[in-house]
Amino acid sequence: MRLVACAASIVALAVAGCGSDTAVEPVWGGPPEPGAGGVVSVDGFASFQGDVDEHWEGSAAMAAGEFLRLDERTATTTTIEGKASAEGAGPETVVVTLDGLLDDSIRAERWTLGFEQDGGVYTLTAALREQRCQPGRGHQDFSADDCV
Repeated sequence: MRLVACAASIVALAVAGCGSDTAVEPVWGGPPEPGAGGVVSVDGFASFQGDVDEHWEGSAAMAAGEFLRLDERTATTTTIEGKASAEGAGPETVVVTLDGLLDDSIRAERWTLGFEQDGGVYTLTAALREQRCQPGRGHQDFSADDCV
């Protein structure tokens, strides 16, 4: 019995020692649920961006894909449209539309995302989510209103 307890202690110390050298990678879980009028908080993503140094931060479209976790989304069609201000300096708007969603109520989502560029990094400053309902399940235009 003493041998088992001693072996368990050694294993516990080894695991604890290994964990102290390993850095925890920040992970973005995806956008939070929209609030009133479809407005989505960007604070969590701003904090996440402050903890990483990734290639996607150099492109507003790529940052939009990271914010929305497009790698985990399922849609028949995904379109990403970016519009920069004059001469490319200043705010940029990216509109991402996910159409043909596998949902019995929501047919499509449209995200309008605002970015500011500073030192080659695009920082998300605003997010709006609107949806279009499946036929017979509510509004057919993009709106922040819920589907049935």
